[in-house]
Amino acid sequence: MKNLSDCRVLIVDDARANLDVLVEGLKSDHRLSLALNGEAALQLAARTPPDLVLLDIMMPGLDGYEVCRRMRQMPETADVPIMFLSSLEDVQDKTRGFEAGANDYLTKPFEMLEVKARVRSLLKAKAYSDAVKEQMASELRVAREIQMGMLPHDLAALERAYGVELGALLEPAREVGGDLYGACAAAPDRLVLFLGDVSGKGIPASMFMVRAISLARLLARQVVEPERILAQLNDELAVDNPSGMFVTFLCAVLDPGTGRLVVANAGHCRPVLLREGVPPSWAVRNLGTALGFEPGLAFERTELTLRPGDAIVLYTDGVTEAFNAADECYGNERLLADAGALAGHSAADSAASLHRQVLAFARGAPQSDDIAIMTLRLGDRPEREAGPRMTLELRATPEEVMRGVDVLRAFCLDLGIPEPVVHPLTLALEECGSNIVNHALQRDAGRAFRATFWHADGALHVELRDPGAEFDPTRAPSVARAPGERDDEVGGWGLQLVRRSVDRLWYRREGGENVLRFTKQLGAPGEASPGGAA
Repeated sequence: MKNLSDCRVLIVDDARANLDVLVEGLKSDHRLSLALNGEAALQLAARTPPDLVLLDIMMPGLDGYEVCRRMRQMPETADVPIMFLSSLEDVQDKTRGFEAGANDYLTKPFEMLEVKARVRSLLKAKAYSDAVKEQMASELRVAREIQMGMLPHDLAALERAYGVELGALLEPAREVGGDLYGACAAAPDRLVLFLGDVSGKGIPASMFMVRAISLARLLARQVVEPERILAQLNDELAVDNPSGMFVTFLCAVLDPGTGRLVVANAGHCRPVLLREGVPPSWAVRNLGTALGFEPGLAFERTELTLRPGDAIVLYTDGVTEAFNAADECYGNERLLADAGALAGHSAADSAASLHRQVLAFARGAPQSDDIAIMTLRLGDRPEREAGPRMTLELRATPEEVMRGVDVLRAFCLDLGIPEPVVHPLTLALEECGSNIVNHALQRDAGRAFRATFWHADGALHVELRDPGAEFDPTRAPSVARAPGERDDEVGGWGLQLVRRSVDRLWYRREGGENVLRFTKQLGAPGEASPGGAA
């Protein structure tokens, strides 16, 4: 606990004689700050928060009652004890003081021994309260670490195993919260995802969350269908639930080989389906019933077929029920509108971008609820037939970019790919390679990037890897170039040109490198391609 001699007492009185008496009596026991009026007291308290305020009532300008009320509204002094020292001795005057937020009231003239005793009593109470708060804060920090430790963090292993992209984040409104998410490798053809929201906040919600997430992980490995997972989870939570808490819960099971996604919903927010070229839509129709109310409930299932590049966004109501300073709600319509910009982005980027959009909407307003977001994006199907592959290391010069263009052209012509198909590919390589040279690597000829070309599954693929600062060109605004204008003068990626030249553009950050891949389909997927390779 804080030593009383280190505690600061702010004395506020417009009569210098009263200040002198109090200073003389308290200076040897505590640190002191002085103010002759209410405005000065508020400024001083905000700049150097005291541990106790001794406050006169009758002062010019702001009286003591108003100063007390304002101090209770200031975060620096909201919990600081305040004792009125006033010549007003009527009961209604004292009552008014306590209603303004005072902890004690002593009338003038006063005995200095009594003042010192009351000051010590108030300071001891505050020191004890501060110590308890610090202990609780320390325990909550440990609880948060334990809670966060229960959530999956090694998503990369699941991504590699199932050929998908995963992104997830959790932002509790308090130190600990009741939102949860999970991903389980249940079988080679079954990736199980779940996301939920426990009723309430704080420690009770977090404890119920721990129970729910532990049971969900166990059931995900034992039960095949998501609606049966929810039914059994509900029975477990409802049987022994004396607190009457409940959890909204969504469970999804993906077969990555076929793209088949089966979703069951227990009262949770409807997930959003993202597909390039199509407006975002709700992935399920009905909400269902939350878990924990009563045993024996049944749940619906919804089956979807995800195509390569499709994504599904799971989230809690901390997203849709976020409020800004004008008390406006983010809402479902704004979510669908904002989600349109996420199609085609990586799963991790989609989750982070949605979170940023919610924070931007709130514009600094306090977070009203826990926020959890989890995104799944289906990767490309495994290449059924692989043809020739070539990798070049290119120095960061314009001449090296053109060398790469020439090698790509020769690579394609050797495969019998016609010139009308080759030209847009080389154009895209020149545009993207020039951007890497000029911006990512700053034309430093001592640095290099890699270009890989390969022919597989009826398409020509180009991948560029550079060690520059993280930058996602697919999110940059398109910049039109005037004829004859150099790329470094504009500073844009020419995305409009690149997108017209290729069928798919893909980016991710991997191993400290920017990885940009673009693909040109040479025919219908799976068709035999020129040159006999596919």
